[in-house]
Amino acid sequence: MKLFDAIVNPYNGCYIGPAQLPDSAAEFAARLAASVDVWQHQHALVWLEIPACRSELIAAAVALGFSFHHCAPDQLMLCKKLQADSYLPLAATHSIGVGAVVLSAAGKVLLVQEKPLPGKRPGYFKLPGGMVDAKEHLADAAVREVQEETGVTARFESFLGLRHHHQGQFGASNLYMVCRLTAEETEPKPDPREILQARWFDCAHYLADPNASPYNKLLVQTALTGARLSSQKVPGYMKSPDEYEIFMG
Repeated sequence: MKLFDAIVNPYNGCYIGPAQLPDSAAEFAARLAASVDVWQHQHALVWLEIPACRSELIAAAVALGFSFHHCAPDQLMLCKKLQADSYLPLAATHSIGVGAVVLSAAGKVLLVQEKPLPGKRPGYFKLPGGMVDAKEHLADAAVREVQEETGVTARFESFLGLRHHHQGQFGASNLYMVCRLTAEETEPKPDPREILQARWFDCAHYLADPNASPYNKLLVQTALTGARLSSQKVPGYMKSPDEYEIFMG
């Protein structure tokens, strides 16, 4: 039986890609079984990438002990350890969100009140924010979320801190990065899909408001008087300054 070509990575793992997959599911199952049998004494594990258009091959791989590792809309990556002590890196374990303390020159902070779920009462005003898109820089995501939720164009200044918990969507943990933005005190235009109201609040009045979230008040106070992490560029780090973000005190 012809084996798959052992495309070996620096960690002694074999990779089988879409270009290697035979037309026949029966041939695929036989070649995969023969390859695993030979490789189990030579390599640490096997990565198998199956495109969505070849999903009929998944059952054969699972029957041979492959398990799902991660997926994208058009492909599924499976993996099989060949040695019990092989290191198998985890796929993405966290979702990432951004929030923003948006301040005006007059000392006001921009806050939003989200539309409630059916049958629920609206919550109190909070900082604007949302999830980071794939391949999007954190600072860009914060500016975008403020623009989408409030219609206000803001400028990134610095990061204030982060929140980490293990109750994110789909069983993932969540990192929520909060930054300071500045903006002109223009009239907000709330996103009608998500936001009930968007308003400018006097910072001193907001900090004294018993209805406001203690966490949000702490962030506003930090934006006004606390330490911040500013964006830094390091000469020679990566090919282009547009490829990365570094925030330091």
